[in-house]
Amino acid sequence: MKRLILAAAICALFHPAAIAQEQFNIMNPAVQEFVSKSNATFSSASGNFDNAFFDGVRDYRPDQPVSKTIRVVRRGTGSDAGIIAGRQARKLILEVHFPDAPWLDYRQTVPFESDEHTFTITNLIPGVTCHYKVRQGGRVLVSDSLVPVGPVRMIAVEKGFNIRDLGGWKGLGGRTVRYGQIYRGGSLGGTDMDGSSSDIPESDREELLRIGMRAHLDLRAETNGGLYAGEHSLHSYTAGHSTFADDFNNTRTDNGAYNRDASVISDIAWIIYELKRNNPVYFNCRQGADRTGTVAFVIEGLLGCDLQTGENGGNQMAIDYELTGFSQANSIDNVSVGSSRRPARDAYNNRGKLFRQLMELKAAEPDIELENLQQRCYYYLNRYNGFRNSDEIQHIDSADLDWFIQFMLGMSDSGYAPFRPAWALPGGDLKQIGESHANTVTYSDVKY
Repeated sequence: MKRLILAAAICALFHPAAIAQEQFNIMNPAVQEFVSKSNATFSSASGNFDNAFFDGVRDYRPDQPVSKTIRVVRRGTGSDAGIIAGRQARKLILEVHFPDAPWLDYRQTVPFESDEHTFTITNLIPGVTCHYKVRQGGRVLVSDSLVPVGPVRMIAVEKGFNIRDLGGWKGLGGRTVRYGQIYRGGSLGGTDMDGSSSDIPESDREELLRIGMRAHLDLRAETNGGLYAGEHSLHSYTAGHSTFADDFNNTRTDNGAYNRDASVISDIAWIIYELKRNNPVYFNCRQGADRTGTVAFVIEGLLGCDLQTGENGGNQMAIDYELTGFSQANSIDNVSVGSSRRPARDAYNNRGKLFRQLMELKAAEPDIELENLQQRCYYYLNRYNGFRNSDEIQHIDSADLDWFIQFMLGMSDSGYAPFRPAWALPGGDLKQIGESHANTVTYSDVKY
């Protein structure tokens, strides 16, 4: 009986039934303001924000999420925190539990050597309840739970910037894109303002592994091959290997934003291939803006994100693209390439870029009418042949595209049936397509 009572008490610590769970917004104030006010669309001026808005938040990391802070103090030295009685230095243990995502569970043990210690819980997932407690030996000092809300999920690491989850936006049928499967961003590591170069620290690798990243797609060229003058210093990625861990899967393409040889098809085939192997993917370029933004645009378009507006109006895909304005690439990285701000209007109205080309794409077959961007992105990946070297193009199989859409939106076969195009065709092997442009360099005449 005592064992049963003890087990029930432990369970109650992680699952407090009588206390309303805190709704915890993980979006920092600048992002909250941007998402609440932006009216970004493909055709109009991009939102209500000019450069002064983005420049005004440079005194902190506006590309980072809000973290939950837990204070523990000695008796008599503070309030609103867990209280430790006595003067003996003892170890404190933080235990964090996610009932709906137990693979994210973790534990930290630290010595309590002063009158106060602060724990930080970060990189939470909107909608995934988090239970936490701090204990000293068998004595529980703090125990509570919270429900993160978004939709924008930015990722915090020390040496990385502009990293965010592609999840949270609304797609076909109003379904929410899954979190924790595809991440977009800038380089990890690089050259600091003092001129010193570095790879990402071990703590960053551990955190990216903890949240589930298992595959890495670098959209840049060989070392010294990028168009940015100082990109050679970003050796952690441009050397052509993943810096996360030795067992990461990795491929690389370059200048996919201009798509002269179907490298974007190769990129997305590789992403789908890795997801089917249960490997969540991180893809990046230097800033996570142009090349990264192009691949994200095709993925979000394929998922139907252009058919849904944000909660406060505005096209979701344009809002996501413009969130790169909060990147601190130019503050952290000692390379001057202009503002991090990326107005969607400038990208979408440029006929030299894939954004505009896809928005105006027409099927080559007279009996096929493409009615929206979702259909155009599907057609482009599945059967488009308008490339310079069209004889070498391998298209993504319709079964793989259908699987990807259903997987990312959590749709059943019956729920997806109305969206499945009648003109879809079989295609090539995902792995072969994904590797067809790996480690190739194709330079564009367009400067960006």
